[in-house]
This record gives sequence, C-alpha cells and structure tokens, in this order.
Amino acid sequence: MRTMGPLLPVQVEVPQALAAQLQSSGVAVPSAIGGFGLIDTGASLSAVDSGVIQRLGIQAVGVANVGTAGGHQQQALYPARLTFPGTNLPGMNFSFLLGARLSGVGVPGLNVPLVALLGRDILRSFVLVYNGPGEVFTLAY
Repeated sequence: MRTMGPLLPVQVEVPQALAAQLQSSGVAVPSAIGGFGLIDTGASLSAVDSGVIQRLGIQAVGVANVGTAGGHQQQALYPARLTFPGTNLPGMNFSFLLGARLSGVGVPGLNVPLVALLGRDILRSFVLVYNGPGEVFTLAY
C-alpha cells in the first residue's frame, strides 16, 4: 500500500506579531496545534486547516481565487506561523496562508491529523530531494 506522500511534522501557531499584541494586552496566546504537513509541489501557496485556524482565533485578512482539483473557488487567507518540530528547519511567519478543509484527513497508520499542505511558497526556502520509488524525501535548509 502506498503512503500518502511526503509528510513533515508541523505546528500551526498564531503569528509572532499577533502573539506579541495579545501578550501586551494581557491575553493568553493560544497554544500551537500540531499534526502533519503534506508536501504539495503542485501548490503555489501553502494551506492550513480552517478548523485549526478557527481554534487559534486568527481572523481572515483577505480572500483568494484558487484553482483546485474540484474547480475554481474562493478561499480565505490567514496570517500564521509554521514550525517543524523534531527537525532543524526554521519556523516561518506568513502574511497569509490559504484556509482549507483538511479536517478528517488522517495520516495512514498514525492517529495524527493533516493540518497543512506545504506548497512552493515554503519549498522555495529549502532544498527538496524526493526519491519516489523509495518513498523517501529530504528537506534541507
């Protein structure tokens, strides 16, 4: 059985600027929400699960027209920070990531949700080597 594809542990967090604003107002910063990110070389923009964004209390900053396998649709844009626990990859702040319905997509063999699709906007900061027949990948900074 084939796996889902190249997966990377990821945490979705409130962006640093919003976290600083919340802290200065005496409001607790929501805890990061973890899961896996699926590397998607066909996506120009990365996406995060809209349920995760709602749980973090992050408000939309815009809307984008997006072409998907199901056709064109509008998706909300959210600021967020992504970190990659257990790796040496640096955390990244984004002015916007697409909000997408990823809930319900689990990782086969693991009880961990898919919380992000990692597109070329992230991959342009790294070197990706993908060995398809071996189902192994390396992502380096």
